Amino acid sequence: MREPPVEITLDGWAHGGQAVGRLPDGRACFVPRAIPGERVRVAVHTVKKRHAVADLLEVLTPSPHRVDPPCPLYEGCGGCQLQHVDPAHQLALKRRVVIEQLQRLGGVIDPPVADVITPTSGWPAGYRSWARMAVSDGGVLGFRRPRAHTVQPVDECLLLQPDAQQLRERAGDDWAGATEVTLLAGSDGQVVAVTTADPPGEVHGGPADDPRLGIVVDGRVQQPPSSIQVSVHGISLVATAGSFFQAGWSGAEALVEAVLAAVDIRPDDTVADLYAGGGLLSVFLAAHAAHLIAVEADPVAADDARTNLSHADRREGSSRPGHAGSTEVRATTVERWLASNDATVDVVVLDPPRPGAGAEVVRGLLGLEPRQIVYVACDPAALARDTRTLLAGGYALQSVQPLDLFGHTAHVEAVAVFTIADPPTGG
Repeated sequence: MREPPVEITLDGWAHGGQAVGRLPDGRACFVPRAIPGERVRVAVHTVKKRHAVADLLEVLTPSPHRVDPPCPLYEGCGGCQLQHVDPAHQLALKRRVVIEQLQRLGGVIDPPVADVITPTSGWPAGYRSWARMAVSDGGVLGFRRPRAHTVQPVDECLLLQPDAQQLRERAGDDWAGATEVTLLAGSDGQVVAVTTADPPGEVHGGPADDPRLGIVVDGRVQQPPSSIQVSVHGISLVATAGSFFQAGWSGAEALVEAVLAAVDIRPDDTVADLYAGGGLLSVFLAAHAAHLIAVEADPVAADDARTNLSHADRREGSSRPGHAGSTEVRATTVERWLASNDATVDVVVLDPPRPGAGAEVVRGLLGLEPRQIVYVACDPAALARDTRTLLAGGYALQSVQPLDLFGHTAHVEAVAVFTIADPPTGG
């Protein structure tokens, strides 16, 4: 039975974009769409052993950082979590999350976390070049509602770049039978990637006779092209439907800049780029290393990485001096590569998926004993867990640079730098 409404004061901020207060019985209460410092009236809808989650009914004492959400669909759409917070304070809250996760889960007493940086353009809105949209029973595109599986129809999304918004409009709302529709907008064309319900079948949505628009259904090319070209710091890169790439090109550029600022590559170094995806970081790291190894398990992304590394010297509007080093792409899991690798690796850059690298991979990194580890994290809690293992293995956390590549959402990236402090001694 739903508990009666209650008034609480919020002073905490949770990973995931919820303000936190205490109920009268002492339980922690998580409140979406609220801000630390506010006095609110809430209705608890979910009760756990040590905490509860509540709906925000009324803001009694608003935060000075509260603003009117810029999107009229905000309350019913689960795509964004922070539109009610002014953009500058969004950055402060995201830095707070990184610090607190490193303290609580990582055991770092005073985390060396810098102020959050953002892309130079396309922030806090208009930054997404691709979007994964849910499909309603009637074939309409949108995003899942908060705490629900139902779909909020979305004709216009303020997070999309203009080309991606144009693609949303061209894609239409005739996707019955599909479960997800992914829109990819590049500098040379546009692609719609469709995932159908089980059993899979052909989907006839979208403008079928548009030669600029590729349609890929369940990994099969129904209408070419199946990939797009994107420009990152003047280098044209290929991204194929189904492979991982950064959501926006301005964000990709900001991430590349942060990694290059963090990494310490010497001319004779061998660098391993783990979870390399389509080779976004590999292309830029390779210019500084004697040898670069890109490791990526997804075969589609690994093929993109090979293509992008082979074309790394191709710049738009200028020439890029080639580098003397060599590159290779290993289409295998990071775990298998670590188990079989017998080469000396001086620097490791890793960009694991949201759950993090995990204990097995981190132990493998410790066995490599690289001089430096640069960890690109898309989840502060995962970074914190892996940090604890790295610290126990003799590495020191030197710096953490958070990045907000996803304005108006609770997501925050971070580039953490570890150096070997006490090399393990042989037994």
